[in-house]
Amino acid sequence: HLYSWSRFGHVFKCNSNITAEATFDERLLAYDIVIFDFGLMNIVLKMSKCVANYLDGGYLRFFWCVEHTSALLILLAVLSLDLKKIWLYWPALFMQSSFVLGMAILSMATTPKILEAISTRVDSHLTTLLSIYVCGVLLNWMFTLVLWHHYWDMEKVVRSLEENSGTEQRNTIQQHRRNNQSLYYC
Repeated sequence: HLYSWSRFGHVFKCNSNITAEATFDERLLAYDIVIFDFGLMNIVLKMSKCVANYLDGGYLRFFWCVEHTSALLILLAVLSLDLKKIWLYWPALFMQSSFVLGMAILSMATTPKILEAISTRVDSHLTTLLSIYVCGVLLNWMFTLVLWHHYWDMEKVVRSLEENSGTEQRNTIQQHRRNNQSLYYC
């Protein structure tokens, strides 16, 4: 978004109709990496722009990216530090859950066209684009599932610490992680 804004004066100048001789700028802005679209929607839906440009010109996508990045940075801090503030997980849980829900809706909406494209023409290019999309969606669902389970585990630990605050104050989240390392390395 920042590159598009600084170079072209548009928040998301995305044009999916690129040729094999396209420049670096054209290729960089032709792909919608947030939804793992490296040309799949151009083939399947016959769209000349990215999905975000059809919705609102890319402005909501820009603000969503800022919010999601901020939420993931907060999550990184929470995971790296010994913080007992369970509410700091909430921004990442909300943004990630919203993202995978949106990807599920996009997948369901495009399934008929994807099936039509697969039934008429299957080549290595389409297979690669579809594989990238499916892998991206599945990995995000798995990340969301792991994130929620980790949150529930930390919530249980924090609740147990609060109940035993007078007697076992030394039992921190870091000690819990050390005692249960096998859970985090499977």
